Amino acid sequence: MDNIRVSLLFISYFNMKKLYILVLVACLLATGRSYSQDSKFNISVHTQLGTTKFSGADHSSVELKQFAITPRATFRIDKVWAIGALYNYRSAEERIYLVIPGAGGGNAETKTTEQYAGVLVQTYLFDNGRFAAFLEVDGTMGTSKTEVLSGLDGTPTKSDLYSSAFHAGGRYTFFKGLGAEIRLNRLAGYRKLKTKETDTETNQFDLFNNVLNQVSVGLSYQF
Repeated sequence: MDNIRVSLLFISYFNMKKLYILVLVACLLATGRSYSQDSKFNISVHTQLGTTKFSGADHSSVELKQFAITPRATFRIDKVWAIGALYNYRSAEERIYLVIPGAGGGNAETKTTEQYAGVLVQTYLFDNGRFAAFLEVDGTMGTSKTEVLSGLDGTPTKSDLYSSAFHAGGRYTFFKGLGAEIRLNRLAGYRKLKTKETDTETNQFDLFNNVLNQVSVGLSYQF
């Protein structure tokens, strides 16, 4: 009998604890849902910082160091759609070690600085106020400047930059309107560089290119 009583007490305690957790989760979701309905504006800032290395079979290698920061401001039209604007600053240094058969190898180092601004449209796949998942497409225009730091002769190249890209993101709101975001940037993208000095134009289309290297994290605030 004592064993049966202990078992019943354990089952009762487990069920009460389980019920408490379910009620707590339901309250959090309900609070988040009511808050999301009141929030119209979102401001976020994302950063990307890292080093990427590539090497070939002939011992040639490429090392890319980059830093980027992107603030965004969006307005929620309804539960599904939002529109907004963005600005991006990116600085990247590329070091290339090129092996030429019979002639040895050599280093070349360049630095590229990009600045652009544009508009964006977001569509929300899920949003309960606490957790949100969304897709985003943007269109931007700006400038790109490439300087030769070492290993090559050349003058800085300035270009007009036009781009459009498709992104995916998620947000967790942990304190009132303050949240953390993670984004998979440039799942698909198009870039056009138009250089006035040389009267040349370069077009590039990317699809799932180096997805992990395009991940960014940031903070957001909804109000």
